[in-house]
Amino acid sequence: MRLRKALGMLSKSSPYAVATISDDIDAELEIIKRYLYVETDVERAFKEKIDSITPHEIVFLCGSSGDGKSEILTRYRKEYESSIEFHLDATHSFKPDATAVETLDSVFTEFSNSEKPLVVGINVGMLGNYEREGSDAHKLIRTAIKSFLDHEKQDERYSFIDFESFQKFQITDGQVTSEFFSALLDKIVRDDPSNPFREYLEQTRIAGRDKQIVANFLLLRDSNVQEAIIELLFCARIRKDQFITARMLLDFIYCLLTTPKYLFDNIFGGGQNELLGAISDFDPSIIRNKTLDLFVIHRTLEFEDEQYSDFVAEVDSKFEISQAHSPQSMIRCIYLLKNTKLTSDYCSKFENSFREESLNLYKRMWQLHKDFDGTSETKTKLKNFYNEVVLGSINKYVNRNAPYLSKDEFYVSSHGGADLTAEVDIYISDPTADTKNIDISELKLLIKVNDELLPPVPVNVNLLAMMMDIVNGFRPNKHDKNSVVLLDELVNKITQHANESRVLFLHKDGHRLKLRNNSDGDIRVSGI
Repeated sequence: MRLRKALGMLSKSSPYAVATISDDIDAELEIIKRYLYVETDVERAFKEKIDSITPHEIVFLCGSSGDGKSEILTRYRKEYESSIEFHLDATHSFKPDATAVETLDSVFTEFSNSEKPLVVGINVGMLGNYEREGSDAHKLIRTAIKSFLDHEKQDERYSFIDFESFQKFQITDGQVTSEFFSALLDKIVRDDPSNPFREYLEQTRIAGRDKQIVANFLLLRDSNVQEAIIELLFCARIRKDQFITARMLLDFIYCLLTTPKYLFDNIFGGGQNELLGAISDFDPSIIRNKTLDLFVIHRTLEFEDEQYSDFVAEVDSKFEISQAHSPQSMIRCIYLLKNTKLTSDYCSKFENSFREESLNLYKRMWQLHKDFDGTSETKTKLKNFYNEVVLGSINKYVNRNAPYLSKDEFYVSSHGGADLTAEVDIYISDPTADTKNIDISELKLLIKVNDELLPPVPVNVNLLAMMMDIVNGFRPNKHDKNSVVLLDELVNKITQHANESRVLFLHKDGHRLKLRNNSDGDIRVSGI
């Protein structure tokens, strides 16, 4: 078998992309498919649950299309079908004239007359459909589904194992990792006799075929290149709100290796894979700064640069990349190799060009919130972040039409040429246990306004980047509307409390009146 055919199993268009009960599969491809299987946290939780399942209990394995439900269910159905009933795909019907909801009604009716527990594989969207449209005969099940969708306490007879409850990325000491993607990628590219792709790769190299695929394999074997790719996927998740499934990741790897360019162009070139489309927005070759602009000019004019020539020669030797490339392609290459251990230190020249302060700050602050330990060191770091970035940006944004205001004043409105402001005390509250399970795509800020704690305020990396820009003097415009909406929501929450303040100020022509609403209902005016 040729390497390209073996890699074809990874493609989303492959007939083996979805597991079924009656897979009729080529023997060699069956070996590859079994080899590629990676156990996940979701699977471990699912196995633990069905090992302790009781009669008259229903377990829902729920998620989205392509996340791996079918793989898990077909695997465990073979082992447990004598003691557990399985309904593998709740989006399908058994009969041409029946809907998926009607089929679920039938499944639940059979379950009510059975002594066996039931396992159902179902998309979250289908859960919502059944909760709304299912038979009243199964009202208890519909009620349990509604409780799950509303994040309320569950009836112990119904369990929901949701793929989205298990984080695909982790942040440790500022480093982004992905246990599943790393394990999957390593299985495909590792230089080990147990890897069936290794044999096909060596056959391809000896035959002198598919040289770009060979080079892409060698690039993808480098652990530091893998780390750079994982961080790009992380950016797609938190910056573009990109949904990521196992099937997408397999197709992503397939495109990286087999698209007819080198990996550093493939990953930023877009294409039909959703992940590549999202990552294309982070193309380092479109960054404009002095260092990268000079690089493009020098390479376009073919200036002599011994250090660059040594770098190119080493990359050619290590990864078998022998063609000349455009300056834009080489910027992409340098980006992916920025942390790779090379004899040449050429990539370090561009370290500052690729550093994104908002992303680095987000990773540090997310981890501090997630792992809050109450120590004075942690509190100091969080306090500095809240005061300098969060509260600093809020103050500048709210008072942008009245920049003369002090930090403890909050612009409310203007009347007859006078600015009305409120005295507001905004400060942080320590993270609580509620922040321990925060989603990796957002921080949960805990802010007190005049001694009253606001509900946790979600802040994503895009809003954080805008906050940093506002502190540095940037004024948001129409192109930042998504982040502006989030900032306005936060400001509105604070404004509600500001309007209830006992102390208001009127500013006009450089003069200020202070109005205090005393407890007896009288208003005291000062500053006249």
